[in-house]
Amino acid sequence: MDVRKKKKKMLDSLSPFKQKRHLLRQLNCLQFFKSRFGIGVSIAKSLCYFSGLHPNLRIHLFLDNYFNSFYSNFYILKRIKYFFLTNKNNLDHFLHKEMISCINVLKTIRCLKGKRHSTFLPVRGQRNRTNARTRKIIYLGIDKKNKKKKTSVKNNIVKNINN
Repeated sequence: MDVRKKKKKMLDSLSPFKQKRHLLRQLNCLQFFKSRFGIGVSIAKSLCYFSGLHPNLRIHLFLDNYFNSFYSNFYILKRIKYFFLTNKNNLDHFLHKEMISCINVLKTIRCLKGKRHSTFLPVRGQRNRTNARTRKIIYLGIDKKNKKKKTSVKNNIVKNINN
């Protein structure tokens, strides 16, 4: 097996850092780490420092045969995994799961925030009479149309009975 293919497989095995190949050519290390959900600028900089990568190093150079040997790449990837194990930062789908579980707890408690989440209304005190279209765009239009049709049918029935 080619050394380059081994490196690509090794990068794919890191679950939080799956990226498409054409994007790897454009990004540097700092941008690559920042593109993941849950990693900001400060964590990305500390991750670059901890793993020994220069923040402006392009990712496709990291995969290049002439730039690094297989063992040095393996060492850097090992350091990245160790960084996340020691700091206990949640990333990507783990962070999404944690957020969803917190929202479900609020719903089961039946506090105000939980009720707002369950009724698809804005949670953090925003105005919802004229704004809040992003939260209730689907439900508002359908309910108004159905209410108008139902009332018109009821009025016709009442008129027919009276006549």
